Amino acid sequence: MFNYLHQVVRVSGCSSSDTSQKKNPLTNLFSLGLSLLVISFVIGCNHQSSSVPIESSVLTVDTVEMVQQGIEKSRQGNYQSAVDDFNQVLAQNPQDINAYFNRGFAYSSLGQFEKALADFTTALKLDPEMVQAYVNRGNVYLQLGEDEKAIADYEKALNINPNDAFAQNNLGLAHLNSGSPELAKIDFTHAVTIDPMYGEAYYNRGLAFIDLGETNKAIADFQKAAEIWDEMGEKMASEAALAEINALKARN
Repeated sequence: MFNYLHQVVRVSGCSSSDTSQKKNPLTNLFSLGLSLLVISFVIGCNHQSSSVPIESSVLTVDTVEMVQQGIEKSRQGNYQSAVDDFNQVLAQNPQDINAYFNRGFAYSSLGQFEKALADFTTALKLDPEMVQAYVNRGNVYLQLGEDEKAIADYEKALNINPNDAFAQNNLGLAHLNSGSPELAKIDFTHAVTIDPMYGEAYYNRGLAFIDLGETNKAIADFQKAAEIWDEMGEKMASEAALAEINALKARN
């Protein structure tokens, strides 16, 4: 089974009243939801997964363990060492989709975006239905400010799995970055419909409401995000949502 490992990127100190930061398509978003995904490696997957690991006679116990070792290193933030592990796997089995996917994650975390894009693209050649690879590649495009390419990848992911709240949220971010807050609002609404406890999506919809001039709705969404994050023990995130509310009230 394939799972998301969320590493939510939050940009601190970005108040909704700070319009000078909007030159950068990402810095005006506190809760990006750009959690690049680490895929959990298993041999075989259940019926709920749209992705099927590549099986090969070359795949050995050693390479299976090496992939898992690389995943654990990525979880710990040791990305370069993880890349080395995945390189060893691919030297033995050039068709190992798990190694490509996870090496792409490690490369993106190291800021080596072109290599990350290449690995996610290779993973998609091996499995064109791999939702996580579309989302991850979209995340890299979003980091690079290539919003249209990001939108295309998120839409492909959602065509395969319409109930992916993470992809829906990030599609909203791409629309928001590209100057389409109305589309972004719709995307974030879909995301919270899929997952009513998705604090980032409420927060991001609040940003869309600000752009649309709907202050009261923005305040309501920031309040909802703060409540969810409080419940989850995410104190800093909750405080940032409340700061957005205070900034909006101070302007009115």
